[in-house]
Parts: sequence; C-alpha cells; structure tokens
Amino acid sequence: MSSLLHSCTFVQQMSDESSIPQPDFGPSQLGTKDYWDKVYDREVNNFKDHGDIGEIWFGEDSAMKMVDWVEENYESIKETCSILDLGCGNGHLLLDLAELDFEDLTGIDYSPAAIELARAVAADKELDHVIKYEAVDFLAEKETLEWCTQQAVVAAVEGNEAQDDIQPKKFKVLLDKGTYDAISLHQKNKRDAAIAAAATTVVSDENIEEEQGEEATTTPKDNIVLAENDDNMEELADRYPKRVAAMMQDDGRLLITSCNWTQAELIQRFAHVFEYDSHLKYPTFTFGGVKGQTISSVVFKKKAPPA
Repeated sequence: MSSLLHSCTFVQQMSDESSIPQPDFGPSQLGTKDYWDKVYDREVNNFKDHGDIGEIWFGEDSAMKMVDWVEENYESIKETCSILDLGCGNGHLLLDLAELDFEDLTGIDYSPAAIELARAVAADKELDHVIKYEAVDFLAEKETLEWCTQQAVVAAVEGNEAQDDIQPKKFKVLLDKGTYDAISLHQKNKRDAAIAAAATTVVSDENIEEEQGEEATTTPKDNIVLAENDDNMEELADRYPKRVAAMMQDDGRLLITSCNWTQAELIQRFAHVFEYDSHLKYPTFTFGGVKGQTISSVVFKKKAPPA
C-alpha cells in the first residue's frame, strides 16, 4: 500500500480538458489481486497483534474531506442514504460515517483479507451492526448483479416487503479513494501480467517477504488478473465507469479521489457514462511555472438517458 502512496507524489498538471494527453501507466503488481491479498493478510495480523488498522490512503485530510462532503450533502437523510465504498480496504471511511449516524453503509473489496480486516476493525469499534463489509469484485458484471440482487432481497425480507419483483439494489452515494488508481495499474491480459511479473524480482513489498521469510520469485501468479473475461483485452479502467453506474441510483453521486489522474482526465475518461457535478478543493502549488496539486476529488452524476 505504501508503494501506491509513493507513486502519488508527482504534481498533477491542470490541463485543459480538450487537450489532455493520454496517460501512460505501465503495468504494476499494485494492480493485482495477489499483491493486495498479501498486503491485507499482513495488516490483519498487525491489527490482531497491535491494534493497527493500517494505512489511510492519501492521508487523513483527504479522507475527512470525503466524509465531510457526504455529511454536508446527505445529513438530512442519514437513516436512508445508501452508501457504497468501492474497494473499501480497512473500511475506515465507513467507520467515520457510522460515527456520524449514517445507517445504510456497505463496503466491498475483491480481497477477502481486506474484508476480514474491515470487519475486525468495525467489531472492535462496536460498529459492526451498522456497517456491512463483503467480498465482491464489482468489475465482474455477473457477480455484481447477483450481489446487488441479493442485497435487495435481504432488504425486502428485513422490511417485510413483497419479493415478487425484486430489482438489484442501487446506491445513493458511491465512494472511491484510490481504487480506480489501483485498477489503472492492472495488466491488460495474462500475457502482459506474465511479462510484468518476469520483469521484477519482488511480487509484493519487501516487508511482507521479510516477515514471512519467503524468497523473491519471478513466477507469475495464476490469479494475477483482476476480474472475469480479461482476455477480451478490455482495459479494467475502461470497464470501471459502466460497472459503477450500474450500481448507482439515477439521482446518485460518485465521489472519487485519485492521485494518478487529474480532474480533467477523470472527466474525460468517464464522459460516456457520467458528467461532472462538482469537486473538492485542495491546496495548489506551482512548480516550474505549472500550477497543480497532488490529489483530485471529483463528484460525478449519471448522464441523463437519451430523450
């Protein structure tokens, strides 16, 4: 996780949307499930031994800005505002929202170890009755549809409602802090993944290997691809917007925080599904005559369907 943070220290240029250069992200182990499973396995053990919940991506300030935005915009419907944290990791965003009395909170992550950690932390803080954490790969269309339908069934049962025409649950607010960044570092297919694995002698960070006493390996992992149907050559980063939109209510909002993409780049890459709504402000600075910032947080809404 710290490796991803270190990759975020460059200055983001404030480009004009019409002239954004295409980013060139090379494949990285940080875009693989194998890497994150190892990271969260370690953090589960750290939490059990020391009570440390692990890294807060991009720092506490960016996390609190996201939490503050949710509270400012949805305070009046705390009991019914359904919130989904995409790639929840240790679940800290939802913990903060639960402490503000939001009640419909769900976190998903494709790493079972991340979910184990998030559940353990929530239980320790006695918030596990408010927050639901589940292992879901939301880039896998069939898996996500089945999961959303299951959530709707559970809600109907709990509310003693009819189950004759159950539709998949959709969420009012979706949060992403660093997940899209990690997805953007994923290899396009198994061949690219194998090349990336062969080019490095470390499959996860050095601390994990030192603690486990394992030798570095160049052997590609079978599960190095992230989601279903990767061999169709569709970039997972390109798959992301439509998968997220499918889980969002028509009047819902996506708040995404990134250190690898500028605001203009995010707007451009999501333009076929979402449109810009607003953004969170961060301090800016100038380097070499270029004004920029290290983090972008952008709010998106669904595009209206064609008339």
